[in-house]
Amino acid sequence: MNEGRCIKCSSCMRACPVLNDPQGKTFPGPRTVGIDAPRFPEALSIGNDALMCTMCHACEWACPSSITITRSMSMLRERLADAVPSLPGHQRMRENVREYGRTVTSDFTDWKESGERTLYFPGCIGLGRLPELVRSASKLLSSMGIPHDISPQAKCCGSPLLKVGAKQEASSLQQNNLETFSAYDNIVTSCPGCTYQLREVYGIESKHLVELMPGKKYRSTVEGRWALQVPCHLKRGLDPWAAEYMAAVLVQAGVDLVRLPEEDLCCGGGGGLLSGFPDTSASLARSKVRTYREAGVRGVITACPFCALNLGREGLLVLDISQVLTVVD
Repeated sequence: MNEGRCIKCSSCMRACPVLNDPQGKTFPGPRTVGIDAPRFPEALSIGNDALMCTMCHACEWACPSSITITRSMSMLRERLADAVPSLPGHQRMRENVREYGRTVTSDFTDWKESGERTLYFPGCIGLGRLPELVRSASKLLSSMGIPHDISPQAKCCGSPLLKVGAKQEASSLQQNNLETFSAYDNIVTSCPGCTYQLREVYGIESKHLVELMPGKKYRSTVEGRWALQVPCHLKRGLDPWAAEYMAAVLVQAGVDLVRLPEEDLCCGGGGGLLSGFPDTSASLARSKVRTYREAGVRGVITACPFCALNLGREGLLVLDISQVLTVVD
């Protein structure tokens, strides 16, 4: 790793949304967890507080030395998984994966297995908590001229398990999914975290729905003023231009879009924070919701099931980008 390049400037600490939230006061911070702790024998004494990072990559973007901080954090979490008891929420997630193949249970029934060459991979949260998002994304893909399957054989991508250090369990899921994926030429996702996992861990050049949208004409199905919630893994993990892709498509479709400086600040839904530290996750979401309410928008448009779920729980109207657009023939 490249932790030795740290110049102790604290840029990562200032950029961390958890460390700067009132409920995140016990988080040691990205420099401690991702740079200092892994290099010393006492690393495991940091305990479960190391799991408070949302893996939003803000620290890496702020680092003048380009240190891969989140990768170091992931490696430390693997070591912690064998040394400290799992948090209750993380344990439930792992049990769900063992029993159902996904981090949350799902009664989704609109599976499509027609032998198409493209697989739409919704992700666990979409299937289990936001099935209307999955249906709208599938409908939009069809209207974009992309016939696709939605296979029940495709299980959790394993990203949530890696976030809590369960590497072996994540590897088992990967083997199952690779067999399913072998029947397809293309994979499209709605969850940036899944896309990132498929690219970085599986080595599959999957595409997020947003990445397929430029170049086509759309019409808005919503009224009023809306803001963006730009997913962390979409912008800082997949494509730094993702926010501009989203904005361009929405404005061209006729959405009255308000751009806010905080649009790409983490909502607190990722990295295992939502299941492991729900109070901290909710605190980050409330902070974002206050910002959006002060802007006077009707609601927020995003492209991530975790963002939609976490912000929606705080009473904000949140729609996936697939729910606000229709293709113009």
